[in-house]
Amino acid sequence: MLLAWLAVLPLAVSARWSYEDAYDNVADGDWYRDADNETATLAWGESYVMASLAAMYRVTGDPMYLDRLAWHADGVLEQRDDARGVSDYRGISGACWRNMSYQDGAYCYAVHTGMLIHPMLEFVEAVRASPYADELAYDGESFGAKAEAYLAAAQESIAFHEFEWNPAGYYVFAADASFLDYAGSDQPLNQSNALGRALLLYGALTGDADATAKATALAARLRAMMTVAGDGAYLWNYWGGAYAGNGEDVSHAAINVDFAVQAARRGVVFDAADLEGLAATFVQRVYVDDGTIRNAIGGGPTNDGSYRPQVGRWLSLTPTRTAVYTAVRDLYDEDYAPAGVGSGSLLLAWALLAEYEPPLCAPFFYVVDWDDQGEARQATAYGANILTTPPQLDAPCRVPVRFDAARTTTVAQWDGEAYHRVATWRAQAATRHVPYEPRWPFVYADDGVLFEFEDAFVEGEGIVVDEPDALVLPSIAGSPPDSAELDIELAYQPSGAGDLPLWWSLADAPASARIDAASGALTWTPTAPGSYAFTVQLDNDVGAVQQSFVVTVAGDDASDSSAGEGEPTSSSDGTTTVDGDGTTAGDGEGGSVTGDGEGGNTPGARDDVDAGGCACASAAPSRPGPHAAHTTHAMWLPWLLAVVRRRRDRGTGPTRRASRTRER
Repeated sequence: MLLAWLAVLPLAVSARWSYEDAYDNVADGDWYRDADNETATLAWGESYVMASLAAMYRVTGDPMYLDRLAWHADGVLEQRDDARGVSDYRGISGACWRNMSYQDGAYCYAVHTGMLIHPMLEFVEAVRASPYADELAYDGESFGAKAEAYLAAAQESIAFHEFEWNPAGYYVFAADASFLDYAGSDQPLNQSNALGRALLLYGALTGDADATAKATALAARLRAMMTVAGDGAYLWNYWGGAYAGNGEDVSHAAINVDFAVQAARRGVVFDAADLEGLAATFVQRVYVDDGTIRNAIGGGPTNDGSYRPQVGRWLSLTPTRTAVYTAVRDLYDEDYAPAGVGSGSLLLAWALLAEYEPPLCAPFFYVVDWDDQGEARQATAYGANILTTPPQLDAPCRVPVRFDAARTTTVAQWDGEAYHRVATWRAQAATRHVPYEPRWPFVYADDGVLFEFEDAFVEGEGIVVDEPDALVLPSIAGSPPDSAELDIELAYQPSGAGDLPLWWSLADAPASARIDAASGALTWTPTAPGSYAFTVQLDNDVGAVQQSFVVTVAGDDASDSSAGEGEPTSSSDGTTTVDGDGTTAGDGEGGSVTGDGEGGNTPGARDDVDAGGCACASAAPSRPGPHAAHTTHAMWLPWLLAVVRRRRDRGTGPTRRASRTRER
């Protein structure tokens, strides 16, 4: 179900490169692929790696990420109990991944199964909505064939846990598993709902009424367990029941939050108002300031090393509140840089930062309450203001601000009647992002929306804000080809300019055309005569530019394109520019621009696996090898059509980029 309340999001690109910087950190990109789940390595490590690849495919449309995901999924399926020939406590070798570390016996947890099959189902959904079903994965099998195999595997794994299903609408721990501390008890909310996410997607993919009914029952139970606080925040406990104490920890809660978001996107139980409440939980309860995160959703202690980094898994709330994104991004930029990423959940967070990354918008100063010091300005009164002109009033952006604050400072956005807190910064000198929230699209002056700096003001010690750098949108130069020969590779190398980093893609092209995301090198070998439309796109953190052209392929019958890949279309040569408001304007050839958390989910255990504890074996000889990558931006989820402005749906690519060098 497409929800009208989801804002249209232009997307930036720097977090994509951050993800690429992090991906090879553990076992050269294999991560935990060859581990088993005896100590929950797959469930709380590899599941996040697979989920990260699904997210990167969603934002780029690059089948390289499908290839990587297939590599990981195949490895995980090789570790399933029935593939390994091992059994659970009943002597059953089933479609699950047993665990031996949380209890004395061998038990297959529903939460582990849910975490592992959900990314496989995301692969299925991606392939079904893509042009890549016939493309070959790393092992020569088509993506389409793999998708059907993953769907069948997911069905088997869902069916395995039927003995734990309570018709009242949730999963329970088996009563005869006497070695469990909670034998016969209801499973914690997040444990049921991890499998609930998979049920929700499986039901949507197959039309399976039973799966959808179970997912709906789980969503209804979760919603019933939530208490709405006076500030609008949604609060609940790890085990459910009447809310008490500080509620569930932020790591396990992230599973429940994502389940609620996925349910809302499909019109199941949760709706936009519920996501507002969950976003309020983050903004008002979990987030304290740019360096302080509460361990639990309702309050209490802060900055536990097991919980703090897990806020990255709350990023699916970004379409509801831009402040969720900027809070996580500032935290990750400072404390969880890509070079140091060594756990699956941190990798997933960078993928989600890429998936939801709003573009930058430039700040400027309101005329009063500032002392101009040349390269910076200092506030001369409480509530000094800056403004920004969003590329689109109905879409988010983030305002980079370099500042030096003598005391804790709150940033608030003006809606025409009142200010609303969107960030809190500690006393420091730093660069942070102010989130523009399109929920308050009030234009105050000079086409800008207004933000106020609030602190315990002392004369002469007001916040100092640097004069902002100019933001430069991308531009494309180069003379594209207009003809090609059958079965002979065509190559085109455009050049790009603008603020770095840059990301090249194809907004339109034959299916087998490839472009390198870092260099822009385009290659294509035509297999049928005809006229083929190409649109090369170049993005940066500010906006995008496109260059469109037509390539004519001569042959025995130039009008016969039925044997070709994709349908040839006609288009005039030239370049179009795309700025933040989504408009395009022809400008000729030059293309100038105008415009792990935590734990095992057995109570008290951790959900993520440190890189140092990985039991990964060395990579198999048949692993996907390095190739030049083709990167596009296909948006395949129906709900994401409302989240993402640009659609890029062509291309094919391998598992690894030939070179990690690029313009930065």
